[in-house]
Amino acid sequence: MVDKVIIGFEVHQPFRIRKDAFWNPRIKGNAIDKYFDMELNKEIFERVKKKCYLPATKIILESIEKAENEDRRVRYFFSISGTFIEQAEKWGKDVLELFQILASTKKVEFLSQTYYHSVTSLWEDKTEWRDQVKEHKELIRQYFKQDPVVFENTELLTNPQIMDEVEKMGFKGIMMEGKDSVLKGKSPNFVYKRKGLSVFPRNYRLSDDIAFRYSLRTWDQYPLTADKFANWVRDSFGQVITIFVDYETFGEHHWPESGILEFLRWLPEEITKRNVKMFTPKEMINEAYYDIDIQETSSWADINKDDTSWLGNIMQWAYDEGVRRSEMPSKELGNDYEKAWKYFTTSDNYYYLFTGGGGPAEVHSYFNAYSTPVDAFINEFYAINSFLNEELKELKINNEPFFFMKNGKRTSVAWNKKEFEEIVKRDESLKDNIKYLKEWIKDEKD
Repeated sequence: MVDKVIIGFEVHQPFRIRKDAFWNPRIKGNAIDKYFDMELNKEIFERVKKKCYLPATKIILESIEKAENEDRRVRYFFSISGTFIEQAEKWGKDVLELFQILASTKKVEFLSQTYYHSVTSLWEDKTEWRDQVKEHKELIRQYFKQDPVVFENTELLTNPQIMDEVEKMGFKGIMMEGKDSVLKGKSPNFVYKRKGLSVFPRNYRLSDDIAFRYSLRTWDQYPLTADKFANWVRDSFGQVITIFVDYETFGEHHWPESGILEFLRWLPEEITKRNVKMFTPKEMINEAYYDIDIQETSSWADINKDDTSWLGNIMQWAYDEGVRRSEMPSKELGNDYEKAWKYFTTSDNYYYLFTGGGGPAEVHSYFNAYSTPVDAFINEFYAINSFLNEELKELKINNEPFFFMKNGKRTSVAWNKKEFEEIVKRDESLKDNIKYLKEWIKDEKD
């Protein structure tokens, strides 16, 4: 029987690319306004704020306060993207204030992730990924007065290289999908150790019972109650169960009429009635007793639970290539160009090009501005290439790019000598390319 549980929520909203970027291109305005649909982003945020962010957060706060008065232990964790916080600053300061109150209770832990909830951890060059992690860590310090020690990569994307980088950046723990092929017969209901990292596998079956099956009337366990779920947690085998779901589960994916908010309200009481204690990941970091060997990429998305939801088809590869080509010009120009480019790296823009199915795909399509992946590709591919051409024109660049290769894969792209030297400076493993610099510059002059 399990006597410990960790419960947490992913809170994220992307800045969506205009769904008519190709059909109705914008010529005037700054780089962000031209390519990103702020009206749609505001509309979605305000809708979800009303249905989920405000009521769910108030329920969690009330649960913590009530438990404190009754000498019960209630704890939660949140992983909040930087783009969500930016949108909350614009359209939901009341939501931000509630999260800050949660932080002040000392009963809620805020994890670190990539600021832009991006796919940059999948790139050979991890420079931008590191920058986004540092930026997000500073954001959590600023808003919630916490110094994160546990990391959750975008959509639980995890592989040996990512875990090595997370450890190098000083984190003590990492969240991971409890994918069967990764665990190799081990239970997800333990904290594992990989080198210097404590690893928290998500129990995806119990998590998905809430996230995807709660309103499913054909499910043989419908209706799901807090009482029933608490029994499942207690009666499971293991040390600790990690439950991790999208925050929008409560009120948006499952509407308030379904009873999901009342489920959230009563769950901590039913759990503590069964002598199961709620912990945050940080509190369990030193409880890792068994080693785990990670050999493959995993995520919490779709049936395959790997990286193919973002880089699994030719449309996604083409979009990603456009994003990579515009990295150095964006950083050279800075300001709105660099900010807009970082919005392009957000995982949602890649996921809209996904052609698979299943429960997670249905959830993503709920927030998708496009009717089909092809429709998304037409607009997003046009937007990123139009954005790049605008940058090259601004920088007066009229030549072919230099493509760097690493481990047999195309990595960074330089458009002038300054960008070339910056790329080599940040990644010394690419310095062998210097021998091609003179020839490249000569070819461009010719």
